[in-house]
Amino acid sequence: MDIMISPDKAVELLGLRPRTIRAWLQSGKLSGIKLGPIWRIRKEDIDRLLLAGGAPSPKLNRIPEPLFRLVLEDGRAVSVVDSTEGLLVVAVNGKYRATIQPTELLDLLRALIRGGKVTAELAGG
Repeated sequence: MDIMISPDKAVELLGLRPRTIRAWLQSGKLSGIKLGPIWRIRKEDIDRLLLAGGAPSPKLNRIPEPLFRLVLEDGRAVSVVDSTEGLLVVAVNGKYRATIQPTELLDLLRALIRGGKVTAELAGG
């Protein structure tokens, strides 16, 4: 089941103006579902924009201490941080990149370590 969010939540996550989100929805740059006058956006689509280089939320400029961090062969540090609402925040080199369900963590880890050298660090060490 897809998680749907409001345009206001998309504004918060992407750090954009409400009119930008409305324009993107109307132009199709951001896909959404319109139920009468109300738009709903798939959370997965917002995460995809963030991974593609969208602006991080101002509230997430400083990523809290991670639960664990993976250092990839290319030097990128991927951190997983506990979040509110039972979600996990994923950061790359200290910058917000996605919010995932805890059940998606194993798939993320498999994708990160596939075919490369990875060093893992638990929080605090």
